[in-house]
Amino acid sequence: MKFYVVIPARYNSSRFPGKVLADIGSKTMLEHAFENAMKSKASGVFIATDNDKVFQVAQKFTKNVFMTSDSNINGTERIAELAKILEWPDETLVINLQADMPQLQYDNIDLLADKARDNLGLSTLYYDLQSSDLKKDRNAVKICINNSKISFYREVDKAVKGDIFRHIGIYAYYVRDLKAYKHLGQSSNEKNLSLEQYRFVDNGYKISAYLATSDPGVSIDSLDNLNQLKGINHWII
Repeated sequence: MKFYVVIPARYNSSRFPGKVLADIGSKTMLEHAFENAMKSKASGVFIATDNDKVFQVAQKFTKNVFMTSDSNINGTERIAELAKILEWPDETLVINLQADMPQLQYDNIDLLADKARDNLGLSTLYYDLQSSDLKKDRNAVKICINNSKISFYREVDKAVKGDIFRHIGIYAYYVRDLKAYKHLGQSSNEKNLSLEQYRFVDNGYKISAYLATSDPGVSIDSLDNLNQLKGINHWII
């Protein structure tokens, strides 16, 4: 099935400014994410940014980079704008791949696209927590699956009922739902937790989640994360 991958690349991250251009080996984090996506079955891979520096760096390895408004609150809004710029039909399936997931491989992208093709609302992935310490790590977003109810957390305590997993920063949705998202107001959970997916959750959209095919690797939310990645991977010089 035809689908596109879009990597929203914001320069001014509050926790780690400029992280998308951080060097990992001989390439930027953004280029690693882009190359992984290019190995998927996507019909095209695009980068959407609001920063001239990111735009110029991305142009060195792809022509599919577009400037979007700096008024977008999050990556989903940025992708909704790109879909409008490129005039994608409502039935177009789009994968939102976070630029700070440089180890997430194409098998997970293809899995999510395949699972999401018949879904409404938002589809996403999860993986084993691997460490109980991550339950208290606010940078590691958790997903709780309690029968058919799906919730997202930054911190998890004993009061949370259900199976807890690590949430993976990759989403799938159709353009028709992206258009609707853009016009919905920010929900309280979205604001309080800084989790863009809660705008879908709090407005009653269907949420579907699937176990990732392979380990998605480290999410780079801080300089410590970057140093951790450089230290544990032999393929990074």
